[in-house]
Amino acid sequence: MSLININGVDLPAPTKFKIQKSDLDSSDTNRNEIGILQRDRVRQGIYKIELEFNGKTSSEIHVIESAIEPAKIQVNFPSPTGKTTKTMYAGDRNGPEIAKYDEDYNKIRWNISFNLIEY
Repeated sequence: MSLININGVDLPAPTKFKIQKSDLDSSDTNRNEIGILQRDRVRQGIYKIELEFNGKTSSEIHVIESAIEPAKIQVNFPSPTGKTTKTMYAGDRNGPEIAKYDEDYNKIRWNISFNLIEY
């Protein structure tokens, strides 16, 4: 059983896994003339997962990139309240970049990082 599952595909173990939850405010949210926040929160608890994979093989990177390619993905991950499934999308990717080069292609190791953000 893997830490992260996307659309039924188990991802390799990430080097970094960090959950952030945030709120979404309407465009009417602002501060009044004495500086007090007039907040109009329209949604709370939007998940963002920061993921980093270091030292992965070419085939592992292929699995990761293929899993996050669709515009909308179902992500299953652990949270403090138990296993959670959310509809998400992948943000900009950093990488893949070569972490360890070798003349033998099968021995090259790669790094990639990206965020998964809830719809």
